Amino acid sequence: MKILLLSFAALKDYFPSKQELSFDGTKSVSELKSYLSNLNPDATNLIKISRISINQIIAKDSDSIVDGAVVAILPPSSGG
Repeated sequence: MKILLLSFAALKDYFPSKQELSFDGTKSVSELKSYLSNLNPDATNLIKISRISINQIIAKDSDSIVDGAVVAILPPSSGG
């Protein structure tokens, strides 16, 4: 399975803003968060509080990510 992962805001300090990832089999949102935390442990706290969208729809941790999905990881941000 291949996905396109988009990282925003502070997460761009830990991951490229746009990268293609390949996995064996299907992953859930929760599994993707764990994978990214293992990839860069310094980003773990930020990943835990971030939301994930799959093809521009906010997903739950239990949702499955399908092949070819565009997945965005959205950390909380402030601003006016």
